[in-house]
Amino acid sequence: MILLYIFTILSLNNPLDQPELKSAHYGIYILNLENDSVIYGYNSNKLFMPASNLKLLTSAAGLYFLGSDYQFKTRLAIKGKIINNKLYGDIVIIGGGDADFSLDNLEQFITTIKRMKIKDISGDIVIVDDCFTPERLPIGWAWHYLDARYAPEISSICLNRNVVNVTIKATTLNNYARVTITPETKYVKLINRIKTAAGKDSVIIYRKPEANIIFVDGLIGRGHQRNIDIAVKDPAMFFGTYFKERLIREKIKVEGQIMRKDGYSYFNIDTTYQIIDSVLSQPLIEILHKMDTESVNLYAEALVKSLGAVYYQNGSFESGLKMLKNLLVRCGVDTANVSLWDGSGLSRHNLLSPYQLVLLLRYIYHSRIFDDFYNLLPQPGEGTLEYRFKNFSGSLRAKTGTLYAVSALSGYFKIDTTRYGFSIIFNHFTCPNKVIRQIEQKILSAVVNYLKKKKKNDKARAFK
Repeated sequence: MILLYIFTILSLNNPLDQPELKSAHYGIYILNLENDSVIYGYNSNKLFMPASNLKLLTSAAGLYFLGSDYQFKTRLAIKGKIINNKLYGDIVIIGGGDADFSLDNLEQFITTIKRMKIKDISGDIVIVDDCFTPERLPIGWAWHYLDARYAPEISSICLNRNVVNVTIKATTLNNYARVTITPETKYVKLINRIKTAAGKDSVIIYRKPEANIIFVDGLIGRGHQRNIDIAVKDPAMFFGTYFKERLIREKIKVEGQIMRKDGYSYFNIDTTYQIIDSVLSQPLIEILHKMDTESVNLYAEALVKSLGAVYYQNGSFESGLKMLKNLLVRCGVDTANVSLWDGSGLSRHNLLSPYQLVLLLRYIYHSRIFDDFYNLLPQPGEGTLEYRFKNFSGSLRAKTGTLYAVSALSGYFKIDTTRYGFSIIFNHFTCPNKVIRQIEQKILSAVVNYLKKKKKNDKARAFK
């Protein structure tokens, strides 16, 4: 009766009876988590591209298998001897999967070398990027967005989210704009063709797929400034190059080159290395909060590879995805009926059903990690829900998901003391995404309003 009545409520409010949805595919599943009663289901077992709703699974796997306090470690070492302020040997950077490693963290390593009074390095800057296997992109990522800030290459040695910031500043009318990058590095080459115009901005910016050459073209309005993040190719070498440049700027001579070392040294540290410093990441719970509220794809992919590295000593996407499927099995999901290719949801090969996602939410609700997991999810006015559900009459925590022709929303809402898990996924629509977002809100609002009314009526009958 509940299911049928809510279907009537939804039909009366017409959230799904829209001309924009005639060719769309969509599935919905809503479950009362207190008594496992199904509130509403439509195409709930059909498979859909989940987009960033996949981060729900990745976040849960990170908390479940690694723990909220887990930290990633990036190590600084030397190989050789220091004689009269000269290192006769190499500086070594050993990556540990910290996708949140910042420019400030790198400065800590620079300070350490300065404190050791090293003025000259005879050898190389050696990059040990072996915590992860060499593949830097998951299967199913579209080639045309591989220079975008949301699709950087994945490496066990990261810096500045593996992007550079391109600043475009207008100059005088009809002259070339001023274009700079941060951090300042020769690892990236800028080709500046953009000019200052009197009208609106019309900026064209892209990086060549095979090289770190960024082209900036088009027009920027007089008096305007734009800041655009562009992903770099081979982020570990980006780290090494910028590190060497910073040493040189501090008047520390580096005679060698930037070299990459292979052979899973992260797990079997060369005994000739002398560890002189290390940077521990923030606890995993803090990284996951940024990952889910800002929907940072790099963090999700690094976490997948880290799960593979920790549990299989094989930091590959394949090994990490085994751990995600391991969790799904615990949730009661038949993993023969899912398709997982990355941890962020950016791959269009991923396939999950609303029912499977709610099974995950249900399992987490009854698990030891629920409080941590729940607090990771954005609420109205926060992160990807900053401008959504402003007038929503209920307690809501949910993860959004957006790709071309894909919109998803899954999470929890609460009425009084009763918690519900839900998943709503739309695929293959041609209308603007904001139309689908409005429909998602109407669906949840119709359900919540009905459930509140039902609870009120039930209480009134009980009182009589």
